[in-house]
Amino acid sequence: MRGASRGAGGGTGTDDRGRDGHVDIAQLRDFISVVEAGSLSTAAGRLHVSQPALSQRMTQLESRLGAQLLVRGPRGVRPTPTGTALYRDAQQLVRQFDRLARDVADHRDNVHGPVAVGLPTTVAAPLAPALFDWVKHHYPGIHLQLFESMSGYIHELLLAGRLDLAAVFREDDAPRAGEVPLYSEELYLVGQPDPPPPSDDEVALSDLHAVPLVTPGANSHLRALIDRTFAAAGLRPAVVGDVESLGTMLRIAAGGQACTILPLSVVAGRGEVRGLGVRRIVDPGLRRHVAVRTTTETYEPREAVVAVRRGVVEVTERLAAQGQWPGIR
Repeated sequence: MRGASRGAGGGTGTDDRGRDGHVDIAQLRDFISVVEAGSLSTAAGRLHVSQPALSQRMTQLESRLGAQLLVRGPRGVRPTPTGTALYRDAQQLVRQFDRLARDVADHRDNVHGPVAVGLPTTVAAPLAPALFDWVKHHYPGIHLQLFESMSGYIHELLLAGRLDLAAVFREDDAPRAGEVPLYSEELYLVGQPDPPPPSDDEVALSDLHAVPLVTPGANSHLRALIDRTFAAAGLRPAVVGDVESLGTMLRIAAGGQACTILPLSVVAGRGEVRGLGVRRIVDPGLRRHVAVRTTTETYEPREAVVAVRRGVVEVTERLAAQGQWPGIR
């Protein structure tokens, strides 16, 4: 899948495709803002992103085009001659794009109807608010219905036909009918095991065989992934409780009664778990893949569902590129 979500490992938004000449309209808008502001910090404030994220996006743009576009100095930034030429062309391209967007506005206003979307809790936290805004802005005629729960229940609702779309977890990113890949993410040990591992950043899977864990029940994809990964290494996880609540799992881990295994995005920015140990699991690592799936596999869903599916992809890419969804790639 094209876009930032595949290039945002560890929440940094880094794109590893190198110099391929591919530039998207969002990068051009950012570049125009930086040139006009004459300052990365000022432009970042206007764009409502962090200065490091915007600086990294400019570096990516230079890498993709194979040319220096900005001269960075203590008093701000200014475009190079190449950057000035790009600035002029970018303004024309953005204006043309905006005209095209206005041309299709009448069509999008005709797209309407309810769309039920199921999101596992670990996906809903970063995605749901941004998706809601995207739908209201691009397709005001669509009535979005968001269902948030643990992955097992979301899957049941999808199979029962009560959802039009759902984010589903996979062990690989192989193509499947009715699915569009979204991102992949590594899983982390959350909590402070006793005795603590040698590293504050990583922990080997073999060191977790005696660590008490709380996880969702056996019907969840996360629990199945944990069980299979441990079994493949000749180990058995020490699960001391099945907890079908993300918040409760975090509180148990914060209280020191047991640890849990979750993606980085779940704990990033949570003030109530500040200081809680978060270590990447290695040797082997635990990685899961996420796709957006429609109820129908043999035919294209109705237009409103297709529109929301596109929104899920676009919002995921944007959040990853801006560093607002840490830990996904």
